[in-house]
Amino acid sequence: MKWFQAYNFFDSFRPVYLATKLFHVHFETLDFKRQTVGRTLIDQFRFILSLLLDISFLFRSFTANLPYLYLTESVLLNVGNYLSLMLLATLTYTLSLWNHCKSKEIFQLCASINDCDRKLEKLGIPVDHRRHHFASTLSTGVWMCFSVIITLNAVSVRRNKVFDPDRTDDFEAIIVVAIFRISTNFSLFVCYTSLTLFSINGRLAKLQAFLATTALPTSGSSKRICQTIRRIAAVHDQLSDTIRMFNDCYSVHTMYGVIASSSFSVFVVFGLIHAYASNVSEVTMQIAWRNMLYDLFYVLMLAKMLLSTSLVSRNCKRMAHAIHKAICYRSYDKQIFNELGRFSQQLEHNAPKISCGLFDFDWTLLYSVCFDRVKNGSSEKLNDTFYLQIAGSFATYLVILLQFDLVNLNFVRE
Repeated sequence: MKWFQAYNFFDSFRPVYLATKLFHVHFETLDFKRQTVGRTLIDQFRFILSLLLDISFLFRSFTANLPYLYLTESVLLNVGNYLSLMLLATLTYTLSLWNHCKSKEIFQLCASINDCDRKLEKLGIPVDHRRHHFASTLSTGVWMCFSVIITLNAVSVRRNKVFDPDRTDDFEAIIVVAIFRISTNFSLFVCYTSLTLFSINGRLAKLQAFLATTALPTSGSSKRICQTIRRIAAVHDQLSDTIRMFNDCYSVHTMYGVIASSSFSVFVVFGLIHAYASNVSEVTMQIAWRNMLYDLFYVLMLAKMLLSTSLVSRNCKRMAHAIHKAICYRSYDKQIFNELGRFSQQLEHNAPKISCGLFDFDWTLLYSVCFDRVKNGSSEKLNDTFYLQIAGSFATYLVILLQFDLVNLNFVRE
């Protein structure tokens, strides 16, 4: 199709770039022909305007969400919801400043993926940029639809008199804009980070498949095979550096997003249990269910990040497995074995992971659990234990919160 013409990675990422620039998440101007990035006077003006608006929205959010502190008689629930929302607001309103400071690193990340594509094509591995362009367009549209739904849901909660009895009849337009800014920033952040990870994973998967099926024939010129192995090792090394660039650009905000999503999910379920246990009013019950709908946005973000990081980790391991199988079960010349040994050492000493510096985003086991059940229709004892650990951890947090909540309810009744 004419709309989805793309000849390199920059072209395939154009829809995400246009959306982030339109909604003031990125500010630099990208030249797609020369593949360079720069800052114009208009870009600087847009950045200053967005920075001032984000600062005002951030301070406004601290006061606009104060009714959460008095929504129920449970102090623990009120404070937990309020702090979770403030963590999300701080995350989203600082995204534009962070992207502005990391603009060179972000461009180098995209340039590195684009350079890997050229090296893959020299190896005879085609990369379908038109397909990536279509996926970028579809993903951007879907996540923007989610942001509109979340904005409407959040605005409907705040328009309720029970949520804010002191609210005037004229609902402030700035609150609607601030909520839309939060949902849009968060949606686009999840969109371009997950698409970047899926792009890295696609290159790793193609490289691993080429190594396992084509690059290591049992017969042929030893010199040519060693040359191919060295070129594969060079591409893999650059993809490893690309993963490190991703960690440098996005891991901090990814960590905050995971923390905000997890904490808010716990308090939303806790709030729903509290609403049924304390016999609150019907309107307060509706707010609790709307918060549950709001929480689905965070759960979706967690699932998307879980899937993308797991795929990258899995393909990094599969590359090492392919090399070790070739060394153990195939017969080659000594020169080829030495080249494979050097590649194996590179994989051992240069094995990056999606990490924030404090912990790794390594959920390969959970990914394997889900897909092993789909493929095999059976489960192992380890998988069941892992499911129980997840459910037990979530239930433990809820039990602790409910115990404090029961003490608070008894105190209020007395």
